[in-house]
Amino acid sequence: MGFDRTGMSLFVAALVVAAPAGAQEVKTEAVITSHSNGVVKARTRQGPITIHVSPGTTIKESKGLGKKTTDEKSLIPGLIIQVQGHQQGDAINANRIDYKERDWRTAVATKAGTQEQFSELRKAIIEGHEYVIRKELPVYFKTGQATIAPEYKTQLRALAQEAPSFGNYRISVLGYADPRGNAAANERLSLKRAGMVSNFLRQTGHIDPGRVLSPSAMGEGGLAPGQAAPTSHDEARRVVVRIVTPKTQLKE
Repeated sequence: MGFDRTGMSLFVAALVVAAPAGAQEVKTEAVITSHSNGVVKARTRQGPITIHVSPGTTIKESKGLGKKTTDEKSLIPGLIIQVQGHQQGDAINANRIDYKERDWRTAVATKAGTQEQFSELRKAIIEGHEYVIRKELPVYFKTGQATIAPEYKTQLRALAQEAPSFGNYRISVLGYADPRGNAAANERLSLKRAGMVSNFLRQTGHIDPGRVLSPSAMGEGGLAPGQAAPTSHDEARRVVVRIVTPKTQLKE
């Protein structure tokens, strides 16, 4: 079947839109340095590059042997990506962008990312995905209270002072309550305790406040990976502080 004159004109016009004159098809690795409104600034081994992302750009995240489609919001500074598209000068019109989930989590840990991304990172740390615990400190509380005792303030200052030695670290803060009383009230109390510890760590002056993750309420029964169940009410009334680092960037 042949093209009529009109069909051929439309076909040629489509080619011009898809691949500007002089553009070359490329596939390259790059690290994102900034991203705003469909324009991604990145750096390759050859130098800086501008990547244009359109609604037609396919963005894929890989984990193990699987891949899932994501959106432009996942393209954050610090992320290592594989870009396919057409390059003209120092700009690429991207047809497809691929990245690995572990590289995304590392980028979030390094750059903090948006609040939504930060929430996902915190969830990954709590669930033990892609992160390793470098140090852990329990802080215990009296019944119904969220005041940090002086001895624990001393220990928290020491932990904050040591944290930067672990390199690309984050500090996870998980609050708990004992099972007595109302479950909803215990949830609120566990969050208040975690918030008190989180604020204290941020104010020590030894760490970047942005490296302390938002406090998490574990209530009266939750346990994070690697935690043993408390054997008494005294042990249950606690905040668990953990220094964690990505498994891909351990610092010995």
